[in-house]
Order: sequence, then structure tokens, then C-alpha cells
Amino acid sequence: MSKLRCHISISAGGFVAGPNQSEENPLGEGGERLHDWAVSLAAWRGSHGKQGGEVNESTPIMEETLENVGDGVMGRNMFGLVGGGDWRDEHQQYLAAGLLDELELHIVPVLLGDGARLFDSLGGAEIELGQVRAVKAPGVTYLKYRVMT
Repeated sequence: MSKLRCHISISAGGFVAGPNQSEENPLGEGGERLHDWAVSLAAWRGSHGKQGGEVNESTPIMEETLENVGDGVMGRNMFGLVGGGDWRDEHQQYLAAGLLDELELHIVPVLLGDGARLFDSLGGAEIELGQVRAVKAPGVTYLKYRVMT
């Protein structure tokens, strides 16, 4: 059976993008730092046709993230399409409607101070999460949850 999974990097303060997002800077000021842990991995680099990279505690998690993916759901601001609406609403609607099976937060130890928060608009939905795992790796901590129905 198919699963709807959400894997997303988020700052320690709950932001998925920094302030002042624009077409030139779709992740906002400082937002690129949320993905430094991934870009340095051999598993990520290999999946993007690049050589080299690190192998560490993040490797099996990145490999799991990349395996058995059918379709991908991305937000409107992905790759510079700024201004087309609030992409967070799409992800929150899946979560609030009980359609999401797994939520994995890649928590990066940075404080952006402002920007786009992930969980600001759940519309009062009561969502229960069951923790599946917690893994500490260089530059990131993974918290994986099963969405309880």
C-alpha cells in the first residue's frame, strides 16, 4: 500500500525558510543553511549526478528518503516560484485531513529568527503523532512520526 510521507528540513525555531523570500532567494535569508547537511552527503550527491560526499549517520536516512518514491508534492515556492500562494497550506491540509502517513522533521540547529513557519495554519485540527525514531547526525537531528488516525 502506498504511503504519503513528508520529509522536510526545519530550523530549531520552526522555520522552513528564512525571511525575505524572493525569486532570487526562494529559501529566504539563511534558508539554504537548512539543507547543508543533505548536500554534503554522498547519497544526496549521487542521486543528483555528483561525485564525492560524506557517509555518516544521515546516510541510511537519506537513502530511505530517496527510495520507493512515486510522486512528489512540493510547495509553490519550490525553485523560485515565489508569490503563487502559501505552499505550507498544501502540506498542512494533507496533515489536517488525515491523509499524511509519516512526517519526518530534519531539525537543523540554526535559528533563522523569522521566515516561513511550517505549522502555523493547521485550522484547529487535532493531530496525534506517534514517534517512530529519533536520530542525531552531524548538523541535523531526525524526528520521524507516524500520523495516528
